[in-house]
Amino acid sequence: MNIRKQTEAKLIVQLGIVRQLMATREAALFSSLPLNPSQFGVLNHFTHKPDRSWTVTDLARVMEMNQPGITKIISVLLEKNLLESISDIEDKRRRYLKITSQGLRLCEETMASLMPDISHLFSNWQDEELNQMQEHTEKLMRWLDNHRDDFTK
Repeated sequence: MNIRKQTEAKLIVQLGIVRQLMATREAALFSSLPLNPSQFGVLNHFTHKPDRSWTVTDLARVMEMNQPGITKIISVLLEKNLLESISDIEDKRRRYLKITSQGLRLCEETMASLMPDISHLFSNWQDEELNQMQEHTEKLMRWLDNHRDDFTK
């Protein structure tokens, strides 16, 4: 295996380890919060464009979750009045989900409560290192988002 391929493989292994370590850390941090990481992830998705509404099917696709899983999360968020469900005018079976002001506020409060640990996590990083990491992870995120079904075997 050439050096590039070795580096690519090592990077994928490291990203897997980071994903696991972050999941464990997330679970501990969220244990005292009103939402679990999955609920927060779905609710936070709405904050990027708070005026946009989503169907359950659209959310399941973009969040890469199965229909029963996303439906369970949405039910909790609706019960807590963090999302609202709006019926389609033309097709009453179709419902649109939208974040409420309470949902926006809880997302802000949750991020504020996570910030001390986030700052601690990056406390030894220089600004330039943070900026580079952000640029690289954004590039990776965009590629993955644009190539969801593009697998090479």
